[in-house]
Amino acid sequence: MESNEGPADNPGASRMELLSGVILLEAAHSDYNCTSEEMAHVVETLRSMYGLPEEYMGELMAMAHSEREQAVDLHRFTRFVNEKMSRQEKMELLAGIWRVILADGVIDKYEEHFARKITDLLWLDHKDFIAAKKKARGLSKNG
Repeated sequence: MESNEGPADNPGASRMELLSGVILLEAAHSDYNCTSEEMAHVVETLRSMYGLPEEYMGELMAMAHSEREQAVDLHRFTRFVNEKMSRQEKMELLAGIWRVILADGVIDKYEEHFARKITDLLWLDHKDFIAAKKKARGLSKNG
């Protein structure tokens, strides 16, 4: 899924980028302490997954923050993700979630719980949970 267009130019692709951003932000905030390292990993994961230009990230992150603040739960986000993403893309998103969690060098119990919950909501299983965590640890400087 690669898109270099802004939200107004490509609503379908931008919706997936936005929802991925909301889910990654929720991972960053799941321990009630969102660090600058975690935010940097959110941005880098989105850029990597979707091939986004730097100038698009400010707008995307502002939209994702707004969506996250208005959200009651994650089901409406994960439902869309499950309809549109392949298993491989969902695994990439889960590894991105783990990179965000590992960014500050600490796995808080709330972060672990979030990763388990999102694994279920993405219709992935425990072996996927472990594989994504291992992949993220291999890519993480702090893990």
